[in-house]
Order: sequence, then C-alpha cells, then structure tokens
Amino acid sequence: MSWLLLRRLGVDVRYLIVLSLACPSLTIEITDCKTLAPIWEEVAKDFAHEPNVLIAKVDAEAPNAKQTAQDHGVKSYPTIKYFPRGSSEPEAYNGARSQAELISFMNGKAGTHRVAGGGLDTTAGTIAALDSIIAKFTGKEEASAAVKKQLDEATAGLSDKYAEYYVKVLNKLNDNSGYVEKETNRLAGLLKKGGLTPEKMDDLVKRSNILSRFKSTVTGEKQEL
Repeated sequence: MSWLLLRRLGVDVRYLIVLSLACPSLTIEITDCKTLAPIWEEVAKDFAHEPNVLIAKVDAEAPNAKQTAQDHGVKSYPTIKYFPRGSSEPEAYNGARSQAELISFMNGKAGTHRVAGGGLDTTAGTIAALDSIIAKFTGKEEASAAVKKQLDEATAGLSDKYAEYYVKVLNKLNDNSGYVEKETNRLAGLLKKGGLTPEKMDDLVKRSNILSRFKSTVTGEKQEL
C-alpha cells in the first residue's frame, strides 16, 4: 500500500498515519523498524473498528512507492507521517514510538477514545457540556425541572445519539430514582456475557460511561477519568 495508491483509490479516511519502512526481503537490516513493527500492528488493531481512522504500513522501498516516499520527504526509516482528512500533505510525527503514545496521539487528532487492546476509555460517549448540566441534578422536583430545561435546550441543536441518551436517562431518572443503578447493572451484564459485535460493545461502553456521570451526581461518587 502506498500513499499514491491510497489517493488514487480515493480512500476517504479521517486520519491516516503511515509508517514507511524498508522490507526485510531487501536485505536491509533496520533495527528500529523491526522493533516498531509489532507495536504498529497492535496500534492498527486498537483502531481497527474506528471507521474514520486508518493505520497503514508502507514499504517505502517498493517500486510503486519509492518516488512517493521521496516526494513526502522520507529520508530515514522508520518514518511516521500523519495525514488529516482531505489533505494529501502529511505532518511528521516525532513523538515516542510506544503503543501508549501512538494511541494518545491519534486520539488527540481524531477525537477518538481508544485504549490499548482496542477498548474505549471512560470518557467515550460523554459530552462535557452536558456533564456540567446534569451535575446540578439533585432529585428534588424544582431542581430536576430546571436541569431538564437546560438539558433540552443544550441538546436541541445536536445531532448526536449520545446527547439524546442524556435526555433519555434524565427522564427515566425523574420517574424512577433507581433507574441508573439498574441500567448500569444491565449493561454490565451484557458486556460480561460477550458475543457482541465490536460496534455494539462500543455503544454499550459509551452508554455506561454516560450512566456513570449520572451515578456520580445521584450518589456523589467520583468517577475516574
């Protein structure tokens, strides 16, 4: 796979990090490439279920990629390049080459929330602006009405299903004070049972994260970020 080929194919990726390295079959022994290769494979797996992220590996010495690599300023190996969506101009990555650092870099650039192993962190699905609103929830009728009004106004212009989930949880909580605890346990049971698609697992984790924000408001428990 080469950068040129990706562009010709019209691949629509939000963020593309390209690792350019010499192929071992070329009898070029590059220790740093050999060291990074298994880490890169793990990072690729971590983002495998992010539809707008592609982690690619390029043999920059291959005939169909060598000129493109030169055009992008690849002079040593391994070279890591980051491509924002819609841009053919890469940005050089000069950070640490550990799995954790590469994941952190991509999360920051792509707005994702992946962790090593391909799971999601505790902020995935949550919306800070809405968290600050539900933090005012006390369970008292007058305060609940005020929070609901603010939440409805804040989510009115958002086309985000997790914003809608905040509203749903608040409505359920107003009707049943035990809803958050019950729903949290239900989702935990589904996650523990397994057999879910990666997309469904992500969805349940995001919903669980939102529920945890309500739980901290209702019980006063602090959530780990």
